[in-house]
Amino acid sequence: MSGKETLSLDEFATAPRRQRMATSERPSIADTEQPREPAATPGSTSNESLKEGTVQTGASKALRQMKRARMQGASHFVNVNLDRDTKRRLKLASFNMDTSMQAIMEKAIRQYLDTNGY
Repeated sequence: MSGKETLSLDEFATAPRRQRMATSERPSIADTEQPREPAATPGSTSNESLKEGTVQTGASKALRQMKRARMQGASHFVNVNLDRDTKRRLKLASFNMDTSMQAIMEKAIRQYLDTNGY
C-alpha cells in the first residue's frame, strides 16, 4: 500500500455488536434507585444514613479483626537474591541432606539471629 492510498471504514471487517441483556433480567440504574423523600424531613434521612454508617463501620472493624486473626498463624515470605554459585551450593546441600532449601534458609537465619542476640 503506497502512502497516497487511503482506506475507508467500509473496508475494515468488524464484528457485530453484542445484544445487551433484556431489562427484565438486569435492572437498570433507574429501577434500583430509591425515590428520595422530600427535603422537609431532613432528620429522618440523616438518621438512616447514620445507622448505615454505623453498620458499615462495625462491619469493617469485624473484617479487620478477622484478617488479623487469620494472619497470626500465617507465614511471611522474604525474597533473597543469591548469586549462581551460592544457589547451586544451597541446592546441592538440600539434595544431600534430603531437606528443602527453605528449611536450610530458615535454620541459617535463626542461627544468625541467635548468635547476634536478636
